[in-house]
Amino acid sequence: MKKTLLIITFLLSIKFYSQEIIEFKKGEFSFYLTKDCQISECKISKIIVFKNGEYIQEIIPSENYFYSFIRNESIMEIEDMNFDNYIDFRIIKSIPAEHPFPYLYWIYNEKTEIFEVNTAYEIIINPEVDHEKKIIISSWDNYIRFYKDYYKLENEIPILIERHITQPNKTVEIWKALNGELKLVSTEKK
Repeated sequence: MKKTLLIITFLLSIKFYSQEIIEFKKGEFSFYLTKDCQISECKISKIIVFKNGEYIQEIIPSENYFYSFIRNESIMEIEDMNFDNYIDFRIIKSIPAEHPFPYLYWIYNEKTEIFEVNTAYEIIINPEVDHEKKIIISSWDNYIRFYKDYYKLENEIPILIERHITQPNKTVEIWKALNGELKLVSTEKK
């Protein structure tokens, strides 16, 4: 009995912790993310960036967390977010979250040749980049309504230009930015 009690006490005192390095590559860039996990929650604690095999920077992300069962491939997305033909990247900010897939964003600065954090992009949830139209589409819901937001960039800042809201009764409201604020411009039944 004492031995069993000692084993149980020992097991309960262990801090369940693991660390993993995850590699992502795109073009001339390699990204090495340090993933730290405790029990069922993980975070990215560090990002090391190489360009053509040479070290260019180390990034310490702001607070982020996600469940340990999230696949490594889903943690980071690499693509041109600001239409300058240079790759940018984002990592998961938090899961679970109020909305699906909020991200932390870094935009490549061709002058300094490093990635710079851009908190202005954090308003964009679950982004889809339309390179042809040079807009970013953000799709999300709040349990009973589905939202689709359209952003254009002005001085590296995403500006909401249009919002479509699908109501539970399948009515779609279309809101457009007019004089700096969203105004309802039409309603249609689908």
